[in-house]
Amino acid sequence: MVKTKVKEKPKTESEKPSSLDFSKIRLYLFPIVVVIVAFIGYKIRAATGQTKYFIDPDTFYHFEIYKLTIKEWVPKYYPLADAPFGSLIGEPLGLYIIPALLYKLLSAFGFEVIKVFKMWPPLVGFFSIIGVYFLGRKLHSEWAGLWAALVMMFSVAHWTRTFSGNARGDGPFLMFFIYAVLFMFYYLEATEVRRKSLFGALFVLFGVLMLSVWNGSPFGLMVLLGFASLYVIVSFIFGKVEGVKRFAMEFYPVYVAVLLIGYALTPSGIVRVGGHIKFAFEVFLGLALLTTIMLYGGRYLNYSDKTHRFGVVAVIVLLGFAGAYLYVGPKLFSLMSGAYQSTQVYETVQELAKTEWNDIQRYYSVKGTDGIVFLLSLVGIAIVAFRFLKALNQNKVDAKNLFLLVFYGLSVYLMWTAVRFLFLASGAVLLTFGILVGELFKIVENMQEKVSTKALYAFLLVLLFIPIPIVGANTTYNSAKVSGEAVSPSWEETLKWLRENTNEYDTATSWWDYGYWIESSLLGNRRASADGGHARDRDYIIARFLANDGSKSEVDFESWQLNYFIAWSADWIKFNAISYLGGAITRDERDRSGMILLLTNASGSVYINPDVGIQFQITKQNGQIKAIIIAGNQQGEPIQTIDVQNGVVIPGRGDFPYVVYIGINYPLYMYSYSFRQVLPVRGIMVYYKVATSNFLKLSFRVPISLEDNFAQKLYSNFRIAKSPSVVVSPHTDTLTIYEFVPFGVYRIEVYKNDTWTSVSKLIPGEYKAKLYISAFGRDVKDATIKLRAYNGDKLISEQIIAQNVNIDHLNETPVEVSLKVPNATKYQLVLVQKGPVGALTEAPKLNGRLVSPIKVLNDGQSGELELRAGFRKDYSNLELYLRATVIYLIRTEGENRDDPKAAFEPHMDIIHYEKIAGGLSTSNRELHFKGQASFPEVIQPYIEKLKNEYGNKVEIMGVRVEPVFIADKEYIIYEG
Repeated sequence: MVKTKVKEKPKTESEKPSSLDFSKIRLYLFPIVVVIVAFIGYKIRAATGQTKYFIDPDTFYHFEIYKLTIKEWVPKYYPLADAPFGSLIGEPLGLYIIPALLYKLLSAFGFEVIKVFKMWPPLVGFFSIIGVYFLGRKLHSEWAGLWAALVMMFSVAHWTRTFSGNARGDGPFLMFFIYAVLFMFYYLEATEVRRKSLFGALFVLFGVLMLSVWNGSPFGLMVLLGFASLYVIVSFIFGKVEGVKRFAMEFYPVYVAVLLIGYALTPSGIVRVGGHIKFAFEVFLGLALLTTIMLYGGRYLNYSDKTHRFGVVAVIVLLGFAGAYLYVGPKLFSLMSGAYQSTQVYETVQELAKTEWNDIQRYYSVKGTDGIVFLLSLVGIAIVAFRFLKALNQNKVDAKNLFLLVFYGLSVYLMWTAVRFLFLASGAVLLTFGILVGELFKIVENMQEKVSTKALYAFLLVLLFIPIPIVGANTTYNSAKVSGEAVSPSWEETLKWLRENTNEYDTATSWWDYGYWIESSLLGNRRASADGGHARDRDYIIARFLANDGSKSEVDFESWQLNYFIAWSADWIKFNAISYLGGAITRDERDRSGMILLLTNASGSVYINPDVGIQFQITKQNGQIKAIIIAGNQQGEPIQTIDVQNGVVIPGRGDFPYVVYIGINYPLYMYSYSFRQVLPVRGIMVYYKVATSNFLKLSFRVPISLEDNFAQKLYSNFRIAKSPSVVVSPHTDTLTIYEFVPFGVYRIEVYKNDTWTSVSKLIPGEYKAKLYISAFGRDVKDATIKLRAYNGDKLISEQIIAQNVNIDHLNETPVEVSLKVPNATKYQLVLVQKGPVGALTEAPKLNGRLVSPIKVLNDGQSGELELRAGFRKDYSNLELYLRATVIYLIRTEGENRDDPKAAFEPHMDIIHYEKIAGGLSTSNRELHFKGQASFPEVIQPYIEKLKNEYGNKVEIMGVRVEPVFIADKEYIIYEG
């Protein structure tokens, strides 16, 4: 058979190979899709804005500074924090100026202050989604940008800092950083002068903006510097000397411009990271020196091949690193150490806890806790690494993939240090997820197949991945919609009572978590002793008060001019952290043992906690009353059981290291998730080390103490100003406002029939009496006691009944007086002695410059001090002092600071009063002081004394030099 040659039929135009070029369609379609996606992302984030207040507690503070910014533009001082001194604003003001500008724009259309504030975080999310699309497109492809945007739309990790009611700085930082990087690559690639100048200017602008909104913004500087360093080093090693030169000439000037402009904005407070900028500049100078050596050192060094070039770079980098370590010290390894568990307080903050895999699964899930976004991002970064190495193999340095490797590596490293950085990593993680999907679409586009076949593959890819944004968006939106108020109805009622029934200069505190609520103009609008961002040294002292009993729990709250203490029963949940910070338990006990467990009365003498599976019952065994705890398969006895109603005590073997209180009749409730209902609290199990803590006395009204009469004394110093409202709901809680007075009469005895007899109140007549005065954390010194009698509100008699009274608060003795009590409807005993008065209303100045209100001078420093203060009434003979206080911890257990067995006892020592001026007087309850002040060398010697006494067991947590006005001050120690 003879074969014949068959002439091939020429292909028609429609049969020619196609590259499936959708560029014209994508040019319009993809941006439209991305805007729609960004709008959906905005709606998801805005869903939480329907709440009356804010979900995130810190946002209450940010709202106040935002309002100050609208009024002042560049505010410096926040008067309500760290009462009664106020605080310099430590956050970068760019965080507030930008939304304030937005308000100025939108207010013309009728938008209210709070409305714009709630809009701002979702708008950050909106523009971040658009930005990540453009950046993904620039670094990889249209598809990569689109899918990064689709995932950012719903990502829980990104949502956590961009939902309405969360106004922290890391959200705007990431947005501006994304745009800065985008413009950086446009700038580096541009060749036309105008285009290059425009993108260079935009890179500088957005680089400065990222510095102006967050104190963690040095992360962005280090990512850019790390990228630049690796790019020039790798390029040099691979012989790309011209590439190094071109990159240095283009990138270095704009990066330096970001640093210089950012640093120039630090005096105004618009940027707050001057120290980090200076450090980044010093590192940059090292890079510039290295670059100079790489470019011009060939005359003296061997650059003949990769090995020699690598050796030169390695030696120089090692020398530079050693020099940096000698210059900076160990802090070189802790760029952002203050943002995670660097102190005992930070150990107890949930968002500063070390990141666990469960956290990643939750934040980077599509639905629930699958973690699929993060897992797929690992594949994405592996592709990036492969592409980078492949380019290197072809003697090319791929700048885009190198940047992604640096960005992803630093983001994930930081993410593992603390939960709060799960958001910060979202930029890199979502980009690399998008690159994975984009790579798959790119493979399809590059197939040598017919258009129809490639379209089918693309359609299948869409079907494969499109459930991710659909399911993710629905899940996150539904979750956002049910986000409840951070402020419960009982807190709202309590704080509004505080605002309406107290003086504008009054000070209140609770556990520090609620300080921003106390200060908020929406709620309490009063000065707080501690909050989430100020007075962190005081947290230990509040914890000491709450977690301990007797004289050990007494602290000088009068030095804070505390007026009200708010006790919240729901803080039993946080009592592990409080007990640890208060020095009552070790770190190990904090992590392993529940401090307080609530019990409800099931029937008769049986009490249960259905959620943790604990049963407590009182039985008779062999004629003896026994208290039994049943927990799972374990059964045993507590140390002791006390019926607080009748005082019956049932001793136990202590198989469980708890004390059980039953017969609780205070309005306390617990929500049982097992029963899905609110149950009355009728008993509590308390870990033995905190079984008589002040928290129990104030929050649960359990008047048990290891020290005689201490509960009675405590209630004379902490008097109920507002009783808890009984609101039974799934979120029920009990709040009690106590008025704090440092001196209170807890018992009165009168001499009758040759004996001293206790009486409940003063009665008309002439007789001798003993006044048992509780001096809480503060001595009575050279005081005068007066008796005042009233008919209604009219004062009918005032007499001095004691003078030169002195009481040691750690060794109190009664004061014997002679009384002539007239007939009246009301009596007061008033103690008068020197005490602190007034509150600062502006930031103090030293030599014309603002200084911290709690550290106005240092050891041996002097200068012209200027103060403004407000008072409840006018004074004619005020004295001004500088008071030095040292707050420190003593490790009482454990071998070292990080030992699980470690326990730390807080101390607050007032070590010195330095008189600055006397004979001062107020006008219209205000005072302006300007005069010379100096402070002796007392702080450092005291710290050295502590270190000599305790060695490495002491940790200094706070040093204060505060301006204090002293005057004769009246304390009502008895009223009845």
